[in-house]
Amino acid sequence: MRPGVAGLTERGAQAVPKGAHWSPASLAEGRAALGRAAAIAGMTLALAGLTLPLPAQALFNDDEARQAIIDLRGRVEIQNRKLEEIAARLEERTTQLAQRLDQLEQTARGQLELQSQIEKLRDEIAKLRGQIEVQTNEIAQMQQRQRDIDSRLKPFEPGQVELDGKTFTVEPDERKAFDTALDQFRAGNFGASIASFQQLRNRWPASGYLPYALYWTGSAQFATKDYKGAIATQQSLLARFPDHPRAPDAMLSLGVAQADSGDKRAARKSYETLVQKYPDAQAAQLAKERLAAMR
Repeated sequence: MRPGVAGLTERGAQAVPKGAHWSPASLAEGRAALGRAAAIAGMTLALAGLTLPLPAQALFNDDEARQAIIDLRGRVEIQNRKLEEIAARLEERTTQLAQRLDQLEQTARGQLELQSQIEKLRDEIAKLRGQIEVQTNEIAQMQQRQRDIDSRLKPFEPGQVELDGKTFTVEPDERKAFDTALDQFRAGNFGASIASFQQLRNRWPASGYLPYALYWTGSAQFATKDYKGAIATQQSLLARFPDHPRAPDAMLSLGVAQADSGDKRAARKSYETLVQKYPDAQAAQLAKERLAAMR
């Protein structure tokens, strides 16, 4: 609201100086401005009455559901912007009317016949203020509905995951599959863990979890004394992700599997490569200890 409008009540009752002149053309212009403001307000209320359909039963179907979510949010954001633009125009028009009323009062002091016009302008301004309040309430409700939609859809949308300083995006089912496989490993259920990690790799071959799935699969294979499988799995991790934070641990695990399988020469080479390639890694210190024990 503008200060010029707020002072109308005090100024409207003041007497008009003698000799002031008010032209019919100015009166006509004031009426036309009020008509346009009323039309804008009517259009605003009509637009505020629009609602957005929410096809809830179609929200959760993979790619089409995600696209529907994006489209729905787009429409909500567009309507929000339109409502805010209309509210801004109404506010601007109200300010213009208030300024015009100030001019009328200054110019028409002393002309008693203009008092009714001034009162009408006051009434119009009050109506416009009411419409702005309604518009503001509609915008707030629309924004609340959008927040409600976001909260309902969040469990079904991809999210950010951070592991070992790396951030990547995963689907809810993808994250659940990884957590399940890792929980099985920690519980000592190595066979189920290997199968679960394999399912994750098959379903999400480009997953950000893939290096971890390979590492824990190799560790589970080692725990079941499947040294050949463990060696192959850790070698696959090192070949595909040589700079991954888990690479030093994978190389240490590779060397241990080689040693336990009886291939001491291969184990020594793995330990030496680990110390040379990842000298600052904690796994490198363990590799040094194992090299010393092999002498």
